[in-house]
Amino acid sequence: MQNSLDKIVNDIKANWSGLNSNTTVTVRELLSELTQSPPHEPWLASIMRERLASKTLYQDLEYGFMLLVHAEEKGTYRPPHDHGAGWVFYAVQSGEMEMTTYKPITTASGETHLVSRGTDTLKAGDCRVFLPGDIHDTRCLTDNFVQYRLTSCDFKEEKRSGRMIQYLSEV
Repeated sequence: MQNSLDKIVNDIKANWSGLNSNTTVTVRELLSELTQSPPHEPWLASIMRERLASKTLYQDLEYGFMLLVHAEEKGTYRPPHDHGAGWVFYAVQSGEMEMTTYKPITTASGETHLVSRGTDTLKAGDCRVFLPGDIHDTRCLTDNFVQYRLTSCDFKEEKRSGRMIQYLSEV
């Protein structure tokens, strides 16, 4: 019998068609479904027991996307950033995370700064997608927080190339 992780990964692969509305809508639905996996399945029980900061659950060699899982401590903050040419889904397995989105605004005098578009709280079962250039930060609000992150590519390359930007001066 196929476990829920294998089923979701296979469904994502079957529906992956690059950056378009069909992919983003379908993958959001599938990752939300993944957050409803039975906690007794060995792969999920292991995640909840180990609580690793980062673990790759699947890397697709054909399409390049990666499914990772992250456990964070309450109060962990990741300053405003984008993902360069990449795009990402965040799906909450347990706990709560606050996400603020931003838009860079250039004033008449030529100075650029980030303006908040608003803050949302993601809870277990919620999934959010950020497209290339979308700026956001994250803050873990609870203990026992675990999230899945599906990235369109290996973000290490986005960082190395300088395409992934952190807006540290805005913190």
